[in-house]
Amino acid sequence: MNNIFFISPSDFNADDSVEIKDQEALHISKVLRHKIGDVILVADGEGARFEVEILEITKKLVLGKKLTTTCKPVPSKKKILALGVVKKRDRLEFAIEKAVELGAWEVVLFNADHSERNKINKERLDTQIISAFKQSGRFWLPKLKILDSMDEVFDKFQGSNFLMAHVEANEEHEPSELKEENNVLLVGPEGGFSVREKELHLAKGGSLVTLGDNRLRAETAAMAFLSQYLFIK
Repeated sequence: MNNIFFISPSDFNADDSVEIKDQEALHISKVLRHKIGDVILVADGEGARFEVEILEITKKLVLGKKLTTTCKPVPSKKKILALGVVKKRDRLEFAIEKAVELGAWEVVLFNADHSERNKINKERLDTQIISAFKQSGRFWLPKLKILDSMDEVFDKFQGSNFLMAHVEANEEHEPSELKEENNVLLVGPEGGFSVREKELHLAKGGSLVTLGDNRLRAETAAMAFLSQYLFIK
């Protein structure tokens, strides 16, 4: 049972039956060729995973029954990646995929001062997040937010611990243990953060963090930043 299937909590019925629809049902029936009586893993994205026995299969619906339930609590330290939108779609998607694999609780895309404005296909990115969620075996599905500026990031996450990856940070600003419940990790786009954004960040009580001596691409910086806190609970 290496494959995990994602369905909305609303697709679980009161009698412990489970309705798996659309692409997930097609994947189960046509791609993996599961049969009635097989047991599969299903996740609801809200901290629970279930062993489900298949009772009925059609092209667009798989009906099953919950056998066992495994739950994980909400993490005590949340990592929220706030990434300035990068121009190239493949790099942006790569960054989001890896953010999910590396435990980001939430992914926030915002138009930084140095971002080249691009149209973002949120539906495509949500699908990618679900795919990475299943592949990495997570229990909680990260949410995606799209904001207009870094100013909105501060407004949206008031009271959080803000950490900015910045080229002007040095060895005195190395990543340290996260002590707050909500931690916003800010990564700039190509060209980095503007002077205005850096000053705003510091004015809001944020800290600068170094990711080493080398200059990193935005997607690499996001991975390096999240990796510093990979083993927090």
